[in-house]
Amino acid sequence: MSFLTAHLARVATFALAVLSLPLAAKAQGAAFNQPQLDVPTKLASAEMTSRLLARSYPAALKRAGVTGTVNVEFVVDATGKVEPSSVKILDSTSAELTEAARAVVPEIKFKPGEKQGKAVRSIVSLPIVYK
Repeated sequence: MSFLTAHLARVATFALAVLSLPLAAKAQGAAFNQPQLDVPTKLASAEMTSRLLARSYPAALKRAGVTGTVNVEFVVDATGKVEPSSVKILDSTSAELTEAARAVVPEIKFKPGEKQGKAVRSIVSLPIVYK
């Protein structure tokens, strides 16, 4: 294979990869709201989630008896994982609790929602209560 042929093959491969980026993003699909799903998104394990949240509770706040709620919204992908870049804090009673919730949410595992028998991306709103 000549240098020119090899170079053109690399350029063609690169161009194909670049051109397919929007298609890959489309393939990922839109995220569905819970009412749009046939099977809603659920926690994979309430017990494991409870342990994660308990560990995320800032020790100083817990000792001081500071309680509060952080309302979080995020996208769960089709494998049940939280997309970390999607985490949004909707409301919170404390800046410290906000940071604790923001850090722990990507660790929570879910059973993905389903649409027409297939696991899909979904939007989840979750109140995290620290008490």
